[in-house]
Amino acid sequence: MAINDITGKVIKTSPQNSTYAEGWEKVFAKKSANEWLKTMPDVQMMNPDGWRQNDGVDMDTPIKWSDFQYRLNLSTILSTTLEDFLLQKSK
Repeated sequence: MAINDITGKVIKTSPQNSTYAEGWEKVFAKKSANEWLKTMPDVQMMNPDGWRQNDGVDMDTPIKWSDFQYRLNLSTILSTTLEDFLLQKSK
C-alpha cells in the first residue's frame, strides 16, 4: 500500500465521476458538428466556414472535440453569453 509523503493518506484511484466522464468524452469521443453544438446551447452557428475546407469533413462527419473547436474558431457564431462561451473554450 502506497502512502502520500505529504498528506499521509493512502494513495488509491478515486472512483470515476461526472467530471471524468465529461473529460473522457471531450478527449476521445467523436461526434458530428451538430451533436457537439447541442452541448453548447448558447452558441448558434451563423456561417460554418470551418466546414467548407475541401477535406471531406462536413457537419455530419464525426470528429473529435479538438477538431470541432478548431473548425468552430474558423466559423461565424453567435453566442448569447460570450463570457460563458469563452470560459467553455478555455476548459
